[in-house]
Amino acid sequence: MKEQLRILMPSIYFPPRVGGIESHVYYLARELVRRGHTVLVITTRTERDSKTFEEVDGILVKRTPFFGQNPRGWILSSIGAVPSTVRNAKRFDLIHCHTFAFALGGSIAASICRKPLVVTVHSSHFLRLVKKPIPRLGLKIILSRADFIFSTSKEIDSEVRCILPKKKTMPVVNGIDTELFKPTQPSIPRSGSEFVIVCPRRLVEKTGVEFLIRAIPLVKDEINIKVYIAGDGPLRKHLESLASKLGVAERVVFLGSLPNHEMPGIYSSCDLVIIPSLIEATSIAALEAMACGKPVAASNVGGLPEIIDKESGMLFEPRSAEAIAALIRRAAKRQDLEEIGEKSRKIVKERWSIEAMVDIHEKVYGDLLRIRS
Repeated sequence: MKEQLRILMPSIYFPPRVGGIESHVYYLARELVRRGHTVLVITTRTERDSKTFEEVDGILVKRTPFFGQNPRGWILSSIGAVPSTVRNAKRFDLIHCHTFAFALGGSIAASICRKPLVVTVHSSHFLRLVKKPIPRLGLKIILSRADFIFSTSKEIDSEVRCILPKKKTMPVVNGIDTELFKPTQPSIPRSGSEFVIVCPRRLVEKTGVEFLIRAIPLVKDEINIKVYIAGDGPLRKHLESLASKLGVAERVVFLGSLPNHEMPGIYSSCDLVIIPSLIEATSIAALEAMACGKPVAASNVGGLPEIIDKESGMLFEPRSAEAIAALIRRAAKRQDLEEIGEKSRKIVKERWSIEAMVDIHEKVYGDLLRIRS
């Protein structure tokens, strides 16, 4: 039997908030707990009705104040979590921080308490900030204390190694719960003649949803297309107005933000999933759709080409409504979409299961602790 570890896991986001970081941390922590380890997640109180302290599926969760989803809010939230991180670090074997923002408290706690420090760099924000001299220096300082750095894509890992060439690093794509995300009963009623597309994206600029909406008028006279957008965000009103202005409002349905357990039914309702991101570390939504047996078409950016190829889907050039329209025309004529979806699920189960992801993490944790002993 493997040694049972006590792992402190600071993360800026955690469920019930919906998103890629949240899902990754939850699934990692849940599987570690299932294997007999103790995990305390220190996160922010993003939802007003969330408890300050609770246990979620065996995971201990402590929430600190959240000051907003913007640079000022992230900085204040990071600083606000430092006291709790330092106070709890003494009782744990190692610290594993998620996102560079929450690596601040982890670095301080690891130095004071002499604990091994692991950091996972998730966000595409890292790719943007690392190109700027002052933020680049800040990222280098924040991450320099880490004993090991995971990245959620090869692109992020490459940038981490550029600023910290002597660090031990590894790209690890987020794991997917293939028991939750699997083909199931469709939850969206449809006409037999519709070509249904699902776009699971937050409604912010970097996710590129505007280009998908702009593609619809280019194909609507050829294809009976219906697009369901699963996600919410500050651009929702703008995008609803754009769909109306382009005369395709009846072809676009904004579903809002949906909990994970509802998404398999949404994915299972469509012919194709489109991820039109302008910048992307790696897409948990794309992997979830693949696990549900659906073909995925995505922008050829960031970590998306690492998970999508000719066997599992299609790629298109970013920032181009014309490229998306051309992709939709080709996809609507294909007779092998169901076969691609079946291959996609098989690929996810083989390469990106939660079990495989946690195996890697356990090995890194054990190696770091043996070095320290």
